[in-house]
Amino acid sequence: MLIDSHIHIGNREECRQIIENSQYKDIYRIYSCINPDTISTTSEFLKDVDKYFAIPLFFCETNIEEANKKLLEDVKDDEKAIPILLLSKNENLSNLQQVMEYNILKEHFTLHNPYNIADRNQTYDYLQQMKGYLLLHTLSKATLEHVLHLRKEFQNMNIILAHLGRNGAGDFDYTKNMIDSLYKDEKIYTDISTISNPELIRYAIDKFGKERVLYGSDFPYEVSPGVKEKDYMKPALMAGLTDQELEYLFSKNAEQIVENAKVKRIVRKPIEEYER
Repeated sequence: MLIDSHIHIGNREECRQIIENSQYKDIYRIYSCINPDTISTTSEFLKDVDKYFAIPLFFCETNIEEANKKLLEDVKDDEKAIPILLLSKNENLSNLQQVMEYNILKEHFTLHNPYNIADRNQTYDYLQQMKGYLLLHTLSKATLEHVLHLRKEFQNMNIILAHLGRNGAGDFDYTKNMIDSLYKDEKIYTDISTISNPELIRYAIDKFGKERVLYGSDFPYEVSPGVKEKDYMKPALMAGLTDQELEYLFSKNAEQIVENAKVKRIVRKPIEEYER
C-alpha cells in the first residue's frame, strides 16, 4: 500500500492568478515551482496513490480558514484523502477542532512566523494534549530554532520535518546537517518529498530508523510536465533500501500516524435513552 504523506490540493485558476500577480512571486521560490496546468492533472496523478495526506495549496495571500474550508469541501467524497488542515490562530482554534478529522496540522513558513508564536500557542497546546503531529519546514537557522523551541515547550507534540529538513536550495550538506541535528529526538519524524538524491534518503533512514521516515511527493511541485507518482518514487527505489524499509517508508509509518492521530469524538446518546 502506498500513502503519499505530502500532496497539496488547490484550485487551478485561483493559483494561476496568484502566481501571475503576487507581490511575493519574486521572493519565494514556491511561486515558481507550481504550474497551474500540473494542478489540473491531480485526478490523474492520484490514480497511482492508495491513500494521501491532503493539504491545502497555499501562498502568502492565503486566508488559512478559507483554505481549510476549501480543502474539506474538495475531499469530502474522496475515500483516499486524509485531510491535514493548516495551523490556526488561537482565536480560531474552537472552529478548527470542530472540523478536524485527524490531529495533524500543517505549518508553513509563508503563513506562520517562526519568530512569534503567541497567536497560535494554544493550537500547539491542543496538539500537545492530543499527542498530535505538526508538519513543518526547517529552511533556515530560525526555523530550526523554532523546532527546538516547540520540542522543549510541547514535549508530547510530534513533529514531521518536511523534505528531510532541507533548505530552499536543497543543499546536500545542509540537509545532512539537519538530519544529524534532529534524528535523536524520537518525537521527530521526516518525509522525503522533493528529495531527488537517493543517498540522502538512505542516510535519513540509517539515522532516524525505518519507523520515522515517510514517503511524500509534494505534488503539484513540478518535477516535469505530466509528472506521475512513479517519478517521485524513483529516488527512494534507487536508495538501496530493503523490502522491509520500503514497506515502512511507503505505507506502514503513515498508517501508524493516521491511526494515532484519528480524532476520537464523544458520541452522546439521545437524552430519551437515559430516561428509560
